[in-house]
Amino acid sequence: MASFLSLFNEVEHKIRAAVILLNEQKSENLHLKETVLRQNEQIEKLENEVQSLEEKNKILTITKTVLYKEDKKDTIKKINELVREIDNCIELLNRVEWKKEE
Repeated sequence: MASFLSLFNEVEHKIRAAVILLNEQKSENLHLKETVLRQNEQIEKLENEVQSLEEKNKILTITKTVLYKEDKKDTIKKINELVREIDNCIELLNRVEWKKEE
């Protein structure tokens, strides 16, 4: 009977230790989820900022082109290059959003 009580106490001790570890893991998991949410919000904010800066850059480039009165072909060429660059940026942002959804 004494060995049964000893075995029971040992099992009870291990269960309590496992419960303590489980609670610690739950706490850490909650903390990590909060961190992920904050970082996702920061990513979204930075993506919006990037988009805004790209638009400003496009406007400045076009304005600069017009102000320097370059010929029409060069202006069209630069606008087309900007459009391609913006398309590439949108594609990259879409890839980031796709990865976030996973």
